[in-house]
Amino acid sequence: MDDLLHGEERAVYGDKAYANTGKSQECESQGIEWLVDRKGTKWHPLTQKDKEWNHQQNRTRAKGEHAFLVVKHLWGYRKVINKGLLKNAAQVFSLFALANLYLVRKHLLMTRA
Repeated sequence: MDDLLHGEERAVYGDKAYANTGKSQECESQGIEWLVDRKGTKWHPLTQKDKEWNHQQNRTRAKGEHAFLVVKHLWGYRKVINKGLLKNAAQVFSLFALANLYLVRKHLLMTRA
């Protein structure tokens, strides 16, 4: 996870695979919001409050994941064809820009009327 952080974050989101008490304390001491899902164990199951917190965080993260759903499932883009890094990057950026437009298409049509 350290490779993904650049130091200018205001918040860190992640699923329970990234749960790390030491890292969360380090981030919070630097003023970074730690919004990683809480993780239960066999001996210490999650409380109802933790489950509700995880549910709220998953709702936030799901909004970002919808673009991946459109690109992968609706348009069938699952593998990158080796055409060079620049061409692949341009194609992926274009696909996600179109996916974002696809996701707000109803809102855009309603504002036009």
